[in-house]
Amino acid sequence: MSAARRASRNPFDYLPQIGALVTIAATVIGLVFVFRPGCTPQDVGKATIGEVRVVKPVTFGRYLQHLELPAGSLSREQLRRRGVMIEFAYEINGFRGKKLPLRWELNDAATNDLVDQDQAVTITPSTNAEGRKWFVWVPAPMTDKRYYVTVTIYQPDGTVPLQDFDSPVFRGLGHA
Repeated sequence: MSAARRASRNPFDYLPQIGALVTIAATVIGLVFVFRPGCTPQDVGKATIGEVRVVKPVTFGRYLQHLELPAGSLSREQLRRRGVMIEFAYEINGFRGKKLPLRWELNDAATNDLVDQDQAVTITPSTNAEGRKWFVWVPAPMTDKRYYVTVTIYQPDGTVPLQDFDSPVFRGLGHA
């Protein structure tokens, strides 16, 4: 073929080759998803919260027993610390095996002022569609004031909230 003929070749002449490459690429990607289902992209990650309730008083040691967690080297004083346990049901989709940081904030119900907070707990769903109950322990002030807890579940990066909710209002442990 002469140089002039190659230069004037119609771009549509390459369509069969491009089509073949696209077909091969799609087949390979499809096979990866068949043999490695964990590689399937998740379009949407979401969380739904329900059945929120406050259980009080609950010692930190009892909370650990409830979750079947060891007390480790915590002192008796730390294990006897009284607080409230926020119980909630969740359904999380699209985050199998990912650590989702969880943060709680204890707020004064009269002023909405922040009283205390922590971000030491994570939820790690074992499936892409997991639903179960979870618990957060919050140290409760020894007052008669009214409080509520805001719980926020974050996406795996820890900066973007996935879902949050407020507990019902409850009294401190000054009267308990």
